[in-house]
Amino acid sequence: MNRLTGILGLAWFALFAVGAIVLQGEPPAPGQPVGELRELFSEHHQRYLVGDYLIGVAFFAFFLPFAAGLRGVLAAADPQDEILPRLAFTGAVVLVVLGGTATAYLDAVAITGGRALDDSTLRALLGANAAAIASIGLPAALFSIAVATAVWRTAALARPLAFGGWAAGALLMVGAAFPIQGGAEGALFALRFASFIALALFVLATSVSLLRTEPSAPKTARRGPAGR
Repeated sequence: MNRLTGILGLAWFALFAVGAIVLQGEPPAPGQPVGELRELFSEHHQRYLVGDYLIGVAFFAFFLPFAAGLRGVLAAADPQDEILPRLAFTGAVVLVVLGGTATAYLDAVAITGGRALDDSTLRALLGANAAAIASIGLPAALFSIAVATAVWRTAALARPLAFGGWAAGALLMVGAAFPIQGGAEGALFALRFASFIALALFVLATSVSLLRTEPSAPKTARRGPAGR
């Protein structure tokens, strides 16, 4: 299970990096001028849509199976306590569902090339996208923190991974508040972008650790003095 789960995580990272970083690049800010938004989607709408498609494939075909496999690895390391693995998988599922919804707003702009929509509609779609993207930060944080804590408790994988997961979770939680500032000038918008990079790096490091770690023997329940 370790090897397959690690391969799934690496596949997600590679496809996500191509779609989100190479093709899409830095996302539009909530307060970005409408003229710049029209120009962006007029020139690069097809590249943006291809990137979003690859991101969708990455999450549904690789991230969800990765999260399911990781839940099994962590649960096997401590069968008496499945709360953290369940929380991690729940966070992953909610992240994927909300993420799929969030992409619809800017995809609508990209499909039209940004030219067929009036200014108020563009601003509304950009604002809705910002709110939707902010919402996925919290389940992503739940996933990262739950995995990190389970790794630390069980030592099912390399324990230093926990620090990366906790750091990514903290960044994701703070970055989720970026719509409050309303533009790209504030620190929260920069943290929002950095937080998803941190999440991707955490998944990458976890996948590498899975490939290098043999399945751990499950912990046994503690027995009392009478052997009960």
